[in-house]
This record gives sequence, structure tokens and C-alpha cells, in this order.
Amino acid sequence: MHFRGLDLNLLVALDSLLTECSVSAAGRQLHLSQSAMSGALARLRDHFHDPLLMPVGRRMRPTPVARQLAGPVRSILLQIDASLRARASFDPKTAERRIQIAASDYAIDVLLLDVHRRCAAVAPGITFDIIPVAANAVAALDRGELDLLVLPDRYRLTARPFAPLFSDRLVCVTGRDGPVSGDSITLKSFKEAEHVLFQPDPGHVIAFDRWLRENYHFEPAVKLLLPSYASLPHAVVGTNRIATIPERLARRYAEHLPIRLLRPRFRMPALNEIMQWHEAHTADPGLAWLRGVIVDAAQSFDR
Repeated sequence: MHFRGLDLNLLVALDSLLTECSVSAAGRQLHLSQSAMSGALARLRDHFHDPLLMPVGRRMRPTPVARQLAGPVRSILLQIDASLRARASFDPKTAERRIQIAASDYAIDVLLLDVHRRCAAVAPGITFDIIPVAANAVAALDRGELDLLVLPDRYRLTARPFAPLFSDRLVCVTGRDGPVSGDSITLKSFKEAEHVLFQPDPGHVIAFDRWLRENYHFEPAVKLLLPSYASLPHAVVGTNRIATIPERLARRYAEHLPIRLLRPRFRMPALNEIMQWHEAHTADPGLAWLRGVIVDAAQSFDR
């Protein structure tokens, strides 16, 4: 089918070429030979009067025209896919599909494992693929490759739909015989303590640590950096160090670890978790159903 001189089948090839920036990789993705993919690229270049992909060193890079086309082309294909799904009925008892969600290990522990249990009972054919939140997760959401993204509201993508999930507050945890007595901690003791910090990626300063620097103007004495929230309660056991983590997570680990929770006697930022998705997935009946399950699981915290 042609539209204004363009074979619309070539939009799929264009999307793959601009995603992979490689003729051979795009061909593998679409199960086409390299010669067939090269032919598609030649036709696209002829239509847009632009090379689209140019060799730079040993790699191919998109031209400015190609970068302008990438977003609209992906959105068109996602809208077509969403329209086809919207026509299909969704029955959780019989549905079979794989759903990819990006979330922190904190959100997995306090929320998504419960969501998995609920779905296992009523939608056994749904498979969850949960990946860590990282810079590429945001790009994957923009490309429509990620079904859902669970993250703190302060990281919200302004151009994507979202739903609030739950709120939490930050507390400090220390070993059972840690240096701070009682069940609270002052700002002075917090500043003097040795800290174990969460760092999801090398060099990544999370929003909470940035907030501390901006509001209390100090650099904590960091003795250990860990890539997961779940490791922090374990790390303070048997030490004089403290870690700052969401209270819901801290209470779960306090049930089986020799740790104490310390309520900060100074202002801390609120932690509000949200869920985001690509607008092309809004009308997808299966994802709409799942979003409802996730919201209900989050609201059960208060119930």
C-alpha cells in the first residue's frame, strides 16, 4: 500500500533501521536478508532525498532528517499496534502475553511481587519481564518497547501519561547495636555518621542525595556504595554505619534482620511512587487491566 508515493511497509523498515543504526541488525530484527534491507534503505533514501544513515568511523549514524523522522515513525507504528489490540477482547483468565516493566528493586519488593501473586491467581497466562530502572529504560518507554515504568514522581516524564501509586517516607536503619540510641536520629548525628548509599549506576547521584546537599549543605562520609536498595539493610548489620531507605522496605527487613529503624528528627523529602506508560498503550485493554491491578495493590497499603 502506498501513501503519497511511499510504500507504507517501508515504515517498519525505517523504524528498525533508525533503532539499530545497522542494515544487518535491522535485517535480523525483521527476518530479512541484508540485501533486502539494503534495498529498503535505498528506496527510503530516494523517497526522502536524504541518506538517512551515514557511516561515521565503523558505525552508522542517523542524519538530522532521520532523527526528526524517528519519533513520528515510531508513534505511527505504536498507534497502529494499539488500535489492533484495542479491537481485541481481553480476558485475563485466557490471555497469554509477555509484559515488560522497569522498576527499582524497592518497587519490586514492596509492590510488584504482590502484583505478580495477584495475577498468578487470575491471569496465569501473563508473563512478567521486570528489568532495572536505568537510563535506557526511559528511552525504551519513549520507543514504546517498555509497557510500564514504575519510578519516583520526581523523575516523572512530563510528556507521558501517569498514575500515582503510593507514598512512603525515608528512615534511617542501623545495626541492632549501632551508634545511635533510641528510635530517632538528629541532623547532627546524621551528619556525623558513616553512610551506606544506594547508587544504581556508577557516578549516578540519586535525587535524595542531591536534595540533602542542596538543603543541608554537607557531604556524607560514604563508606559503601551499593547498586540495590535491598542490600542496604544487610550492609549496616554488625557495623556503626547507617543507611537511608524507604520505611516500607525497612520494616520488611526489620522482621528478620538485626536492625533498628531511626526516624529522622529533621525534614526529609517525601517519596511518591508513580506508574508511567506510552500514550499509545493507553487504550490497550490488557495493559489497562494490569494498570488497574497495580493501582489496587498500591492502594491496599492504606487499607
